[in-house]
Amino acid sequence: MFCPKCGKETDASGQFCQWCGAPIEAAPAVPAGVVAPEVDEAPDVGIYAGLGRRFVAFIVDFILIAIFGIFAIAFFNVANGIMYLYYLVVSHAPISSLTEAGTPIAAIGPIVAAVGLLIVIVPWLYYAGFESSRGQATPGKILMRLEVTDLEGNRISFGRATLRFFGKYISTLIIFIGFIMIGLTKKRQGLHDKIAGCLVLLQD
Repeated sequence: MFCPKCGKETDASGQFCQWCGAPIEAAPAVPAGVVAPEVDEAPDVGIYAGLGRRFVAFIVDFILIAIFGIFAIAFFNVANGIMYLYYLVVSHAPISSLTEAGTPIAAIGPIVAAVGLLIVIVPWLYYAGFESSRGQATPGKILMRLEVTDLEGNRISFGRATLRFFGKYISTLIIFIGFIMIGLTKKRQGLHDKIAGCLVLLQD
């Protein structure tokens, strides 16, 4: 028999643990061959948001990020990158013909800047900024009455929100399995939520 307090094996005939003195007669007996169920020590902190609500919030945020991205591109004057990318991918124009200098480097620079702003910088600042703010949610999540918290239901830091955002790239690279996990896990956590130790809850 094992002591329920210190966990050490003790004499089954006694009423107290020979190591720490704790009573052991009330300890429940577990039949041989039976595995005790795993207990989730973290308490429920609210109502976990499902995949449907989160998908609608994503669509709203996607539209807003696209608008912010257009303004960012205009502000930083890297619109040429979008134009060059269009000619390369759609028109199949040779890269040497895209700039007055006629060199690939002259075209690649604006392309990298434009793609980086649209795919990484703007979405990162958008999600990490809003989710670590006092409102704990992006505009899309606010519309769907959602909020992002840590595992105890508290507001997350900008660093944790950043980790959660970049974790989404991993969720995407594994054929979106990281997002599908939202509908399969007990606390409706995607892989990026688990990486950052976050929850998405319905607001009160």
